[in-house]
Amino acid sequence: MAEPKPRIRLPKSIAAGVPFRVRTRITHPMHTGLRHDRDGKLVPRRIINRFVVRYDGEVALSADLEPAVSADPYIEFEMAVPGSGVLEFEWTDDDGSVYRLRREIAVG
Repeated sequence: MAEPKPRIRLPKSIAAGVPFRVRTRITHPMHTGLRHDRDGKLVPRRIINRFVVRYDGEVALSADLEPAVSADPYIEFEMAVPGSGVLEFEWTDDDGSVYRLRREIAVG
């Protein structure tokens, strides 16, 4: 499997206090632990089990993901910020791997 690759999409302009849409996706197989490979062996469970978004270090959104989530999880939500700052995105894998993206946002 290729290394999971997280991506986010933010609007080009963000205004203080006005909700904006955030789109995220991470390439990941999300193996449930219930499938078998071609040789009949059970494919071990490996899912992104936690997703957290922080704005200037404060948790803005957190979600626990379950095995029923499809491969390459896509998460879309709206949020508003009071001013310019840093958005940090974090996906945690069952194997302990953590994938992060960080974006500085400028409120105009």
